[in-house]
Amino acid sequence: MSSDLVMDTCLLAGSIILKNGGETYRTEETMALIAKAAGMDDVNSSATPTSIILSFRCSGLDHTRMVRTPKRTTNLNKITLVNDVSRQFVGGKVNLEQAYRTLREIDQKKQIYPKWLQHLAAATASGSFSMLAGGDWSSLVPSAVAGLIVNLSQEYLEQFVRMKFFTEFSAALLGGLFALLSVTLFPQLPLSIIIIGAMLPLFPGIAITNSLRDLMAGDLVAGVSRGVEAMLTAVSVAVATAIILSFTR
Repeated sequence: MSSDLVMDTCLLAGSIILKNGGETYRTEETMALIAKAAGMDDVNSSATPTSIILSFRCSGLDHTRMVRTPKRTTNLNKITLVNDVSRQFVGGKVNLEQAYRTLREIDQKKQIYPKWLQHLAAATASGSFSMLAGGDWSSLVPSAVAGLIVNLSQEYLEQFVRMKFFTEFSAALLGGLFALLSVTLFPQLPLSIIIIGAMLPLFPGIAITNSLRDLMAGDLVAGVSRGVEAMLTAVSVAVATAIILSFTR
């Protein structure tokens, strides 16, 4: 079995998991299982939120390669599909070439839900959460529109700004400015409730969850780095909110 194909398959599976919101320990385990099932010896895998390293021994020769994953998103469906492929290969249901082709197809898959539906879901979640936070029906629409602005602006700014902190800060600031404008036009609206709902699309829920899971799994570097990433997101939202609230004094 070609060591290059084994390496390509393992790294492709790991990178798909990592860049779509998977935990680092899941990434390492998946790569190691595929390599061992392919007959490789002395398999070692290491993953951080931005890079993957895999090494193994084949025919007395050591092979090591590293790939970077600078951009990450959330697509749990792709993680599930990769897990299915790895189980099928380990179980002998597919060969390595079939597994690699399937992984290439998974990597090139588009999002299950179109962009407009994702933005609509973000708006619905923001409006609904504002009511859960103590708002009434009057705060539903402004919160939904503010959440939509946050989600749209974040996606747009990511195309031009590589620093995630400034992207999230700018998106939060735009959503907060719309909330402030709504309260200025309709003074009876609760500003704090609308802002709470508007910032929901930026909440780093997956980052916090993965950070805790990595820490509990013993991956301290990955756990701490994901925790810091979540903290920076929280700081960007907090700073933008503080700026908006300062205009009301």
